[in-house]
Amino acid sequence: MDSATLSFNSQSNASGGFIPQANCWVQLRDRLTPFSHDEALLLCEEEGDRWVAWIPDHGEVVLHRSQFVAE
Repeated sequence: MDSATLSFNSQSNASGGFIPQANCWVQLRDRLTPFSHDEALLLCEEEGDRWVAWIPDHGEVVLHRSQFVAE
């Protein structure tokens, strides 16, 4: 992966809160396994605060909004 692929994108709302969006890298609060990365690429939003994401060395997962933060 090149540096453009690994760049972290974020958007915030008027109150300064992070707004997740597809194709955005986010920092995980906790690794899913000891061997997986601590960041995830958001792929698409599901219902509510759930996101389909891809985690290097782990694969595709569904994350709740509380499991990640803006980088």
